[in-house]
Amino acid sequence: MSGINFKDYQLRMKKHIRFKDGSQVWRILISPTGNLIIETRDTEKKEAYFSCYNLESGKKVFKSHQLAEKYWIGIEDLYKDTILFHRFAKPDLPGHKSIIAFDVNSKQIAWENNDYSFLFLYDDIIYCYTQKFEGRLFYTIDPVTGNIIDELGDDALAINKLKYKTDDARDFSDYVFPQISTETDNSGFDLKTIIREEEESVELAGEVEYVIINELLLVNFHHKISTELLENKFFVYNIAMRKTVKSEILNSAVNSYVPDSFFVYQNFLILLKEKSEVVVYKLD
Repeated sequence: MSGINFKDYQLRMKKHIRFKDGSQVWRILISPTGNLIIETRDTEKKEAYFSCYNLESGKKVFKSHQLAEKYWIGIEDLYKDTILFHRFAKPDLPGHKSIIAFDVNSKQIAWENNDYSFLFLYDDIIYCYTQKFEGRLFYTIDPVTGNIIDELGDDALAINKLKYKTDDARDFSDYVFPQISTETDNSGFDLKTIIREEEESVELAGEVEYVIINELLLVNFHHKISTELLENKFFVYNIAMRKTVKSEILNSAVNSYVPDSFFVYQNFLILLKEKSEVVVYKLD
C-alpha cells in the first residue's frame, strides 16, 4: 500500500465498480494481470455465471458468462489472463475432472483436456494427474497450449512436497485482509468506543474486524436489530480527522455473524454486500 497519499482521503474515495447479476456471489478472485473475477450461482436454477472486470480501468470485460456445462463447473486457479476451470466427476460430489482453459480477453476456450485432473500451478506449469485403479499418474501441462510437457510417474510424495512448496510461495503482499479485534491486538484503538460513536445504543454481536492503512481505520461489525436478526455494517474512519468518511450496510438482516465481507487489494477496497453485490472503491 506504499505510495498512496491518504490526506483529504474522504474526497478521493471513489466508487469504481458496482457488480450485481441477481445471483449469489460465490467467489471473488483477482488474476495476476489485475482482473477481478466474480463467480455467482443460482442454486435453484442450478446455473453458474462468471464475470470479469479490469480493476485499473473499472471496465467490464464480460458479465454473467456461462460455459457449456451450466452448473457442475468451478474455478481451479488463474494463470495470467486464463481461467482454469474444472468439471465435477459426479454431481454433488467433490471430485474434480477435466481442465478447461478459458481466455479472458477472447472470451473463448483456449483448450480443453478431459483426460486429466488439475492439481496445482507451479512455475508457469500445470501439474495434473490421471486416476488409476491403484493410485495416480502425474503429468505436467503447458497452460498456454494444453500440451503435455512431462510424464512424472506415480510418486505422490514428491508431488505433495512440491504442492506444499507452491502454497508457501503464493504472494499475498498486495492484499490486506481484516483481522479480529481483541483486547490485546495491536490496533491501538478502542474499536467498540468508536463504533458506539457511530451507533449510540448499539448492541454488538460477534467479532469486530478491522484493517488499518496509514490514516484509515476500516471496520466491519454486527449489531442486533431484533432478538433474531443482526445488521452488518462497515465504515471507514479517518484517524487524523477523527471522523467517519464512509459508511455502508453490508448485510441488512442476517441471523448469524458473517465474517470476511471486505478486503483491500493494492489501492482497491472490495466489499461484498448482501451476498449478492460486489462494490469496489478506488483509493487514490
